[in-house]
Amino acid sequence: MEKGKKVLFYSTLFIVGTYFLFQGIAYSKPFLAPLVTAMILAFLMLPITYAFEKWGMKKVWATISSTLVLVLVSGGIVALIFLQIKDFAEDWEEMKSTMFEKMEEFSTYLADNTMLEEEQIDEVTPEPEDEKDQEEGEDESDPSEEEETAEQAMSVVSTIMTSLTNVLLTLVYVFMFIHFRGRFKEFILRFIPSEKRSKVSKIISRSSKVSRHYLAGRLLLMAILTGMYFTGLLISGLENAFVISLIAAVLSIIPFIGNMIGYVIALSLGLLADGGSGTLIGITVTFLIAQFVDSYILQPIILGDKVDVHPFFIILSVILGNELWGVIGMVLAIPVFGMITVICRHVPVLNPFGYLFSQTDIEEPEDKNRLL
Repeated sequence: MEKGKKVLFYSTLFIVGTYFLFQGIAYSKPFLAPLVTAMILAFLMLPITYAFEKWGMKKVWATISSTLVLVLVSGGIVALIFLQIKDFAEDWEEMKSTMFEKMEEFSTYLADNTMLEEEQIDEVTPEPEDEKDQEEGEDESDPSEEEETAEQAMSVVSTIMTSLTNVLLTLVYVFMFIHFRGRFKEFILRFIPSEKRSKVSKIISRSSKVSRHYLAGRLLLMAILTGMYFTGLLISGLENAFVISLIAAVLSIIPFIGNMIGYVIALSLGLLADGGSGTLIGITVTFLIAQFVDSYILQPIILGDKVDVHPFFIILSVILGNELWGVIGMVLAIPVFGMITVICRHVPVLNPFGYLFSQTDIEEPEDKNRLL
């Protein structure tokens, strides 16, 4: 009986503790998300920092240079996307009119081929803005609408300022992580008995390599996918093929879901651009071929077994990341979980979890002593 009570007590304690742990992680997103992002990016930039230091740069200048490289590359990608979106926005009015025409055709089809009445369909079908203006009167202005517009503008400004602050904080964190990497590592090692420090040092190195190899491989895959998408969409006759290809490739960093979102965006824009059936078939074939090549040829070659995580737990980690931190959580889920898997594989007391999380089998360690 006492044993049963003890099991119940520890099980309850584990469940409650896990619940509040994840609640705390979700609540701390404004603080933790830039910090974890910076840590992963710092791992990515370490080889560049080492290269600058080998060329004779002092540590602080090597750190500044590698951080500037990160800023230039990231800024270049963002600027390229915005320039393409600017060209895309010029065609928006024409695409919007096409959208309303197609919605009217669809509404007519529903009215003719279903039991729905035209009044019911009109209730859920948005009207073009010019028709609204004719009905309501262009000269009339509703004060409540003006207030709502002002609130929306303030919300947009607030969102932009928050995003810029997070970007700046992330860059500062990246600099700190790279420049003081030795101090952080020494801090961890001082918790470990001296005879086990070399092993823990190897675990830290392997954990950092997991995230670095994953992100570097992902960036290369994104570049290749951009070229594949652009070629296929251009042949299909889709307008603004480059910006759509770039967005779809960037979205591929979100496992599973990102590729589907990219396909839906491309297909929707193909419909809005009044593309024919040939264009839509071309878009579908392009994404099918690209995903086949990406999943079965490029990823095994470029990523290989660098992130040795079972597909089931990749899916779980992505879902959990989305629940905790949204999109940024989905992006960080795999490298963070890959690091956790490496730690579990090499810490004897956590080895069963390492076996569960890994895609490949690992031998049971002979040493059962705790490292930590």
